[in-house]
Amino acid sequence: MQKFTRQWRVLLLPLLGIVFAFAPFASAQAAGPISWFTISTVSSNNSPGWGRMLPWDQQGDNLVTYTEYPSGGSPVIKVARSNPANPTYTEIGSIPSPDGHIQEQSQMVQMPNGDILMAMRNRQSDLNWYGLPIVKSTDGGYQWNFVSQLDTNPNSNGRFDRGLWEPFLYVLPNGCVAGFYANEKHADDNPSYSQVVSERVSCDEGQTWGPEIYAAAQPGSARPGMPGFARMANGQYILVFEVCGTDNCNIHYKFSSDGTTWSNDLGSTLANQQSGPYVTVLSSGRILVSSASTNQISISDDNGQSWYLNDPPAFQGATQTWPAIYQTGYNNSNEVGVVVNIDGAIKINFGNY
Repeated sequence: MQKFTRQWRVLLLPLLGIVFAFAPFASAQAAGPISWFTISTVSSNNSPGWGRMLPWDQQGDNLVTYTEYPSGGSPVIKVARSNPANPTYTEIGSIPSPDGHIQEQSQMVQMPNGDILMAMRNRQSDLNWYGLPIVKSTDGGYQWNFVSQLDTNPNSNGRFDRGLWEPFLYVLPNGCVAGFYANEKHADDNPSYSQVVSERVSCDEGQTWGPEIYAAAQPGSARPGMPGFARMANGQYILVFEVCGTDNCNIHYKFSSDGTTWSNDLGSTLANQQSGPYVTVLSSGRILVSSASTNQISISDDNGQSWYLNDPPAFQGATQTWPAIYQTGYNNSNEVGVVVNIDGAIKINFGNY
């Protein structure tokens, strides 16, 4: 039955994908806990890390991007594809680090016309420059071309604590792209911000970016970072992020009515979640949040007003890093997947709720 359902998704997705991506959800709906049923390996080559997914793109395929770290070489960003008829993952794209640079932490979104944008972090090996390159694929993830920089810091002066990190892209209902990232450029400002979650918006497929928005910031030693962002069932938006420096990297969240206007605070703490969060909103309206240190999934069925833990976790008793969680079944399907770096590989644990 699972295979039959996925085959139909391949036929329907080009017609319905844009509606699913940009139409507001009617309301959040409660459902049962997630039960895990299979684990797939995306790649175990060259100590891969930081797996991120583009689930069920407009061709009906599942794309995963990650970074490989070849021995004695520079990091290489990879893209792998899986088709419902052939659920193994095949490498289709490769983006090497430029000479003298370290490039990693890739993440993808798909535009209404089918183009795929990818953000990544990049720094010179001597730490005298940081950037957040945006690249585009018009052929489903095989070839990638440089488009712009979400932001740069050419004044880092060899310092590791003046960087730009962890970019996250999201396509808003009007087709503009919101780009979030952790930003240490303001540590030398007055007042000083050790790190902020910054946001910029592009309405031309990433060619140009608007002015910086402080999405989560507090002067002093607070370090909000690792942003994740999604649209909730009520039409509002949720931003999740860690707060290191002052709150032990515990996860916080806050809301916005339009995705670009934010309160001047660090929001609320999300219990049982620490370091490196990721958030997704399912087509049912259910919100799922994962994080790197607790191996737990928090669930909200009321637009973030209350939370509870899923039982069991996706990877019990295992050391895993930087999990990201997605709805891997199309539209009203009850399938989800958690992408992690575990046991020297990028793996996905699939479950139903």
